[in-house]
Amino acid sequence: MLKQIVFIILSFLVTQLWGKEYDLQAVLKMADENNKQIQLAQADLKTAAAEKTNAFSAAYPQIDLNAGYNRNLKENIFYFVAPDPVTGEQVTQSFKTSFANEFRVNAVLEQTLLSFQVGYAIQAAKYFDKFTNYNYENTRQRILTRVKTAFYGCILLNEALKVAEDSEASAKDNYENIKIKYEGGIASEFELLQAEVRWQNSIPRSIAARRDYETALNNLKVLIGVPVQEPITLSGNILTYPELPEMPAFTQVTEKRPDYNALMWEQKLHQKNVSIQKARYYPTLEGSFAYSYAAVSDQFELEQDNDNYTLGLSLQIPIFSGGSRLAQVRKASADVDRVTTRIAEANDNIRVELENLQLSLKEAMQRIQATQKAVQSARRAFEIAETRVENGLSTQVELKDSRVALDLAQIEYLTAIYDYLSAYFDWQLATGTFSETGF
Repeated sequence: MLKQIVFIILSFLVTQLWGKEYDLQAVLKMADENNKQIQLAQADLKTAAAEKTNAFSAAYPQIDLNAGYNRNLKENIFYFVAPDPVTGEQVTQSFKTSFANEFRVNAVLEQTLLSFQVGYAIQAAKYFDKFTNYNYENTRQRILTRVKTAFYGCILLNEALKVAEDSEASAKDNYENIKIKYEGGIASEFELLQAEVRWQNSIPRSIAARRDYETALNNLKVLIGVPVQEPITLSGNILTYPELPEMPAFTQVTEKRPDYNALMWEQKLHQKNVSIQKARYYPTLEGSFAYSYAAVSDQFELEQDNDNYTLGLSLQIPIFSGGSRLAQVRKASADVDRVTTRIAEANDNIRVELENLQLSLKEAMQRIQATQKAVQSARRAFEIAETRVENGLSTQVELKDSRVALDLAQIEYLTAIYDYLSAYFDWQLATGTFSETGF
């Protein structure tokens, strides 16, 4: 029991010290749920749903109910002189012109029977819904692509930090070894100073590498919605990367890209708006049905009541609007022309983007292959330099130069892989083949 308690306490302390561990899938899931820009795009989806509901509401019956009560504070009596029906004499008679309580209820049902504007508005709302959904998916894919790139950027900088710390540890071990030899009279003071300088120079590089890693990690936290002060660790391998992709057909790309599809639906939306503005020239027909009820009484009772039913039609024919309808049609047509030009521009930009990304991928792959061989050669040269120094056949300068060459080769190799992955993620986005799993 005691061992279990100790294990739980140690696990808690380790979690608090090092933070939770996240792989790429966990990071992408958190970004999908917490990223502010994705949340804003989700709000646009709600707006589109509301616009769709609003457009359909114009085609549904409109029902209004009005009820009222009036209390007369003064009694109104009308007096008049008239012959008595029995005696024939002139007598003064009276009757009330108002009652203490008046009740009324009115209900009206109105239904649009013919309106081209309403029909076109419903179609436009559906187009707007499609447009918004593609816009949302475009925003989401771009943010998650940034998250992928930032994730592997952190992995790269963490590897660079490990290289810097390994270099520092190696320099320190070498210094301590030379110090023992110096104290034993085997190494000179000059060799001891060279080893110490190499060790001390490696410390600022480790500090800078840690700063770069933690800065990149903080930027990733913002993207995925994690508090900056919360410690996290990343689990991933930058040494794994996909093969060079082949260039797809242009039509396949445009069919899959959400930003391009958003442009196409935006064009349809503006074209439908032209129809809506032209429909303002057409007549509209509305039907109505009304029911009214009224009652008056000196008591709180429904007495002396009456009701009425009314059925009506209303035809509205636009005649002259001072040119406003024509201006709105021209404005809507100009919007169509603008989005058509943007589609043509997007076609050119996509072609250039694909060619440039293909070049970037090939260049990065060539760098990976070249730097991989350079790392192997640099590591072998460093091992030889270590052996030569231990046997007194070389100086600390040679060992330092070989270690610097190895460090640079390792960083160049990892950077080449990162550049390839970054270009590959952009390639997935550009070709409409975005993947939730990374590659």
